[in-house]
Amino acid sequence: MNIVQRSVVVLLAALTTFVLFSCGKSGAESAAPKVQPVNVKVEVVKPQRMVDGIIVAGTVKAYEDVNLSPEEGGVVKEWKVKKGQTVRKGDLILTLKDEVIKAGFDAANAQYKMAELNLEKQQKVFDQQGISELQMKNLEYGRDAAKANADLMKARWERTQMRSPIDGFVDNTIPNEGDFAPPGMPLARIVNSFLIKVQADVPELYSGSVSVGAQAVITFDALPKDTLRGKVSFVGSTVSSANRALQVEIVVSNPARKVKPEMVAKVRLVREIKNNALLVSENIVQLVDRDRSVVYVENGGRAEERQLKFGGRQGFYLEVVQGLHAGDRLIVSGYEKVINGSPVIVTE
Repeated sequence: MNIVQRSVVVLLAALTTFVLFSCGKSGAESAAPKVQPVNVKVEVVKPQRMVDGIIVAGTVKAYEDVNLSPEEGGVVKEWKVKKGQTVRKGDLILTLKDEVIKAGFDAANAQYKMAELNLEKQQKVFDQQGISELQMKNLEYGRDAAKANADLMKARWERTQMRSPIDGFVDNTIPNEGDFAPPGMPLARIVNSFLIKVQADVPELYSGSVSVGAQAVITFDALPKDTLRGKVSFVGSTVSSANRALQVEIVVSNPARKVKPEMVAKVRLVREIKNNALLVSENIVQLVDRDRSVVYVENGGRAEERQLKFGGRQGFYLEVVQGLHAGDRLIVSGYEKVINGSPVIVTE
């Protein structure tokens, strides 16, 4: 084989190798998978009004709840009211038998009137120097003692007439007419539920952000259509060692009396109102590595990861204090299918 023939063979071999290499590279490139864009939906982040608050459990209490008890024992003579009846402060609830005490009062009052009359008569005699000053003083002190005794008997007689100390409803009547009621025995329970107190325990962590006058929104599982609003009227001065919480009370009007004492309530205490907060739903926030909370925004056809820091809370929405800006296109659907840099297509 001459030199020309060998050159032709070498050239053909090189050309064949080049063609085979090019075809192999082209096949490898065509076999590489292409990343498909993810369809997502976005919302533009806008500043909005936020009511930052905490939600705690509460218990309803009557504003006033009184057990009516006699200071002196006696037999129940007559009930003047019935269970469930509305009463006003000072209304007569029941009477105890008072014949003996009433007679004692009448006698003491008569003695007082006699002592008063005798003093007036002797005053004229004293003015004419008919009796000594000592005798006159004895008459004055006798009159005062008779008056004090009459006042005492009157007070004892009035105690046989049991009157309501508050406006409210007669929730219970205990003894029957003719029963003996010893001193201190509850005879009737009177409850004022036109106003109610909602008592709640605020965790120690938030104790510094709740004060008297703070707004409160109160809801009830038993009354889903009823929402009451009021203000904090009392904040405890100490944190309970039992549950590490601070007790607060909210007084609210309850004119229809639909809310009953001892009901369980949900109390939302308002800590702060902000007019330009950036909020995101907690449902789209992803927790990464236990200490990083991230969301994704659409930027130039790509998903861009943003690490967030939070402030307050409004229901299921979190206030973002770092990581988002007004105008960002927040991915709210399809976010679970993307990573940082994923191509995305925004759909309506």
